Amino acid sequence: MSAAASTVSHSHAATNRVRRARAFHRPVRLWIVSLLLVIAFVAFCGFLALAVAIPLTGDRLVGVASLVSLVVFIAARISAFILSSRLHCGLCHGTVLSEKKCRKHVEAVRIRPLSYRATAAVSALITLSFRCMYCGTPYRLWK
Repeated sequence: MSAAASTVSHSHAATNRVRRARAFHRPVRLWIVSLLLVIAFVAFCGFLALAVAIPLTGDRLVGVASLVSLVVFIAARISAFILSSRLHCGLCHGTVLSEKKCRKHVEAVRIRPLSYRATAAVSALITLSFRCMYCGTPYRLWK
């Protein structure tokens, strides 16, 4: 009877165990792509704000700054696209920073005004960890 009681308590302890997040295989590349995506978002917001300010101020410098913001946006998005082409989840082989029409995992994290990709990028920059949106596996960017 004591052997049965010990197996029950052992199996109960095993189900409450929290697993450590897996180490991502290309942490520097993922961090750089996340940074490029955030830079592209900020540059696009700057472009929109400056484009609205052009007719209000009539200043040529505002127009030049608007075009520079647009160029930074395009350059950041293209380089993020090129660098993220080989960033795949180690388990499900889904693209980590590229959203597809696939169904997202139940445990996928999303901050409501942002997309799953933007949430993963911001999480990778701030906490150095993220969760795969397709399989729900938590990853860390440090060893």
